[in-house]
Amino acid sequence: MAEDTAEPEMSIGEFARRTRLTAKALRVYDRIGLLPPASVDQDSRYRRYHTGQIREGQLIALMRGAELRLSDIALILGDLAISDELAIDRLKGLAGEIDRRHKSRRLLISHVQVILQEGDDPMFQINTRRVPARRVMSIQRRLNGHETDGFVRAAKAAFIEHLDGAQATGPFTLIFHGPVNADEDGPLEAVLGCPDDLVPTDLIGIRTEPAHDEAYTTVTQGQWDYPAILAAYDAVACSSEVAARPNSQLSCREVYLAEPDAIEMNQPVCDVAYPLAEPNADG
Repeated sequence: MAEDTAEPEMSIGEFARRTRLTAKALRVYDRIGLLPPASVDQDSRYRRYHTGQIREGQLIALMRGAELRLSDIALILGDLAISDELAIDRLKGLAGEIDRRHKSRRLLISHVQVILQEGDDPMFQINTRRVPARRVMSIQRRLNGHETDGFVRAAKAAFIEHLDGAQATGPFTLIFHGPVNADEDGPLEAVLGCPDDLVPTDLIGIRTEPAHDEAYTTVTQGQWDYPAILAAYDAVACSSEVAARPNSQLSCREVYLAEPDAIEMNQPVCDVAYPLAEPNADG
């Protein structure tokens, strides 16, 4: 019989060729622990990969081709080490997330197309209302976009605990005192109406939100995902109502009507609102 001359280990260049990954990417994956080599020469520091790692490398290449985050790929590979079913379930969840992001981007692009052609987007009806002064619990943080969900969950839990069975006197509201995205950190304030006898804590402040008029539009759960919700912000910010009374001292906000996870895509989730400057008493 002819002797099998296939080597169990190979150079980084050969491994890159067989997995459709680049040597540069492999060095990154080694550094972050996603795909470490089978061995590293102590003198030359050359990386060697095992033939048993080829399929894992190919899967990483496929998932990167689908633009999955490295953190998600690491979780999938961790699931795969336990069972195929776990990895498949996580992939299904990520596929649903990608679909939602795609629909959200399409909605925002459609909004841009409409305003370029017609000036106003009929998707968003702008209304105005008078909001009375009310006492609110407040938690404020500087954070980036990816930290928002965790902050909201923690704020809601803290508010409920502090109410201790009492009823909130106003809706849960997120007030954006500055942009919150991948590059900018707000700050973002969560508030909830509270009874007059509630006192502040080390975590929760108490303040009075002043009475004001505001222009707003109601968005559905399907319009709420980022970046689709930017279209609603643009529609209100550029409305004739805000143009007539600009420069309010109060910040734009999301006034919640329902829990986003508890409703259907076509049901209202929140109002995107811009407070209006108070009319000039002399005017």
